[in-house]
Amino acid sequence: MLNGCWKRLMAVCMAGVIGLTGCENAEAPWDTHMDRGDVLFQQGRLKEAKEQYTAALKEAETFGEQDPRLPRTLTKLAGLHDAQGEYEQAEPLLSRAAGLNETILGDRDPQFAASLSNLAAVYYAQQHYEKALPLFERALHVRERALGADHLDVTLDLENLAGVLAAQEHYAQAETHLIRALAITENSTGPDDPAMVERLNNLALLYRAQEDYAQAVPLLERALAINTKQFGDASPGLLGSLNNLAFMHVAQGEHDKAEGLLKQALAITEKSFGPDNPRLVSSLTKLADFYRLQGQFEKAEPFLVDALEINEKKFGPEHEKVANVANNLALIYFLQEKYAKAEPLFTRALMINEQTLGKEHPVVARTLKNYVALLKKTNRDKDAKDFEARIAAIENE
Repeated sequence: MLNGCWKRLMAVCMAGVIGLTGCENAEAPWDTHMDRGDVLFQQGRLKEAKEQYTAALKEAETFGEQDPRLPRTLTKLAGLHDAQGEYEQAEPLLSRAAGLNETILGDRDPQFAASLSNLAAVYYAQQHYEKALPLFERALHVRERALGADHLDVTLDLENLAGVLAAQEHYAQAETHLIRALAITENSTGPDDPAMVERLNNLALLYRAQEDYAQAVPLLERALAINTKQFGDASPGLLGSLNNLAFMHVAQGEHDKAEGLLKQALAITEKSFGPDNPRLVSSLTKLADFYRLQGQFEKAEPFLVDALEINEKKFGPEHEKVANVANNLALIYFLQEKYAKAEPLFTRALMINEQTLGKEHPVVARTLKNYVALLKKTNRDKDAKDFEARIAAIENE
């Protein structure tokens, strides 16, 4: 995936919009609950954060609907639900916050635009694009009137709109918004500013979705050059651009270029974080996947062995991240016809996934499919049929 705010094709920067400031002269209980909630949220203690935000909301309700602290509290609580994927709980909170902000601030205030974007983001996450699009369009209109059509903050709305349009495969309209966002950023910051990287990446991703690699690659090369100039040629700040560009070269059949970029990303990650850091697993598995797709299974194997060892040390032998890598390594052994090595890894991955995800989870079905292929190769058709029946039951639920 590319850097920036894009998920699937592009998601909205919910956290960036939701992060509203506190208010001056706040009453002590409300202020205390909000501050504690923020700290707990940042620590990942979401249950406790929810308790604090809920207590803050109870206080804010007493201030009246003309007090800006009420929509701010609603937005914070909604952000917590959003972080947990609880979009149905977030939606009414954000809808109310947007309505209150329109009344309190007026329909030409950038914070009102942020409220509209937050609500649209929840609809986007649920793939309710028909609801998200008009809200993003209105947010753009509000921000343009408040700040001017060429203000840097307008680029957020343009990218949000592009994301919805791209998700609906309206690529030409999405491209117009992203090109405009790129132009505004370049005029505001200059052509070599790090802020350009996200704009370049998002436009490149749009072209990638259309398999227009000839337009995507120069954008990613430019993003990489900006990051290299900003951070140096051995900085983790290069990793996103390196991986994105490698994918494009693979898609174009330029395997030597892709391999070099993936090796560079791996070297940077290891130098920056150390040989046993879990962050290294992503780079190891990307390079292993590259070799697997080239049919170079022996080259892929040691990278996955290392990745498995790192995850085992960090997360323990029964973590789902261990299952992921174990399954991938088993597949490499299977493709090399090393069935005795593959089978214990398949069964281990299956056991972990069943324990952590549940026996009816789709990931369990995918693991079973790999194991069934091995059973058939080792002439255990009866066992294979039993597992196939189980796969069918999971997929038909």
